[in-house]
Amino acid sequence: MSKILNVLYQSNDYYAPITGVSLTSLMMHNQDLDEINVYLLNDEISEDNLKKFKEACDDYGRKLILIDTKKILIKLRDELKVSPFKGTYTTYFKLISVKDLDLPTDRVLQLDGDTIITGPLAELCEFDLEDVVLAATYDCTMNGYKTLIDIPLTDKYYNGGVLLINHKKWLEEDCEGQIVEHLKHVRNGYYTVDQDILNVLFRDQIKYLDLKYNFNSGFYIYGIKESLRMYDLKDEYYNTIEEVKEAYKQPIVYHCMGAMTGRPWEQNSIHPQNNLFDQYLKVSRWKDFEKVAVNRKMIFKLQRFLYQVLPRSLYIPFHKQGQKAYLKKMDKVVQEISKE
Repeated sequence: MSKILNVLYQSNDYYAPITGVSLTSLMMHNQDLDEINVYLLNDEISEDNLKKFKEACDDYGRKLILIDTKKILIKLRDELKVSPFKGTYTTYFKLISVKDLDLPTDRVLQLDGDTIITGPLAELCEFDLEDVVLAATYDCTMNGYKTLIDIPLTDKYYNGGVLLINHKKWLEEDCEGQIVEHLKHVRNGYYTVDQDILNVLFRDQIKYLDLKYNFNSGFYIYGIKESLRMYDLKDEYYNTIEEVKEAYKQPIVYHCMGAMTGRPWEQNSIHPQNNLFDQYLKVSRWKDFEKVAVNRKMIFKLQRFLYQVLPRSLYIPFHKQGQKAYLKKMDKVVQEISKE
């Protein structure tokens, strides 16, 4: 039986080199698959970067399918009156695109651009999606965040960065229709946007995906025990410490989440995946990419300083208090979004 992997990326021009590195890492470690079809949601990506995406796929004999997002943008902005997230609608696009994908199989793997793939994904071609809409890993975030979107503290909450979507079930359940109705009549904005929407509407139809397929870099930044304690994550609604330790050894998909470390594509970053990102950047079509200079606020600089000089036992309580303050700030943002 042929092993076919359909992959969905979304990117604007700013994130094109970052997404390109993710794509390159995926191609390098999955050369044994019979087919890889890359569907790229194109949010005004430059011709130069589009050429590089095409060449990156051609290098491995894979197919690139570009998806124009103009109609999706008009629907989100003009029909649904959705506010942009950090100045862009890109993160919403996957929600309104899945229905119309012309797939040769029953599934598509959605990957955020800030992922690095270091192993084979063949298992996902045959992963049993049973009667679920999608499969995903749990999200490593402050457990109290769930209350902001009316999800019980003991419910599972999934990360939206890696989604194995059951296309057949997505169509049967009219998931896009449900999303549109929700945005129209219930609430047209969330703080973590697509991730929140998927959890609010479909968390009871999501199957757990092994943590090795979406491993949060925070575990390397803060430590495993420290992260679980800091975010109030318990076995009943998150992974056990043993499961996290097992995935920690060698993830297949690293999710390069942000923190006071900066990100791997930024100047002056101290992110734990810097070297890994650079490794794939050097062999990618974006090898001449100049890392981004970011003007940081004083609170960010202070947090990084304390992270670097304090023992973890002293830094973690400080960070947890910062997270609680951040959660309070998010609450205000979420309430404002809810009123729009």
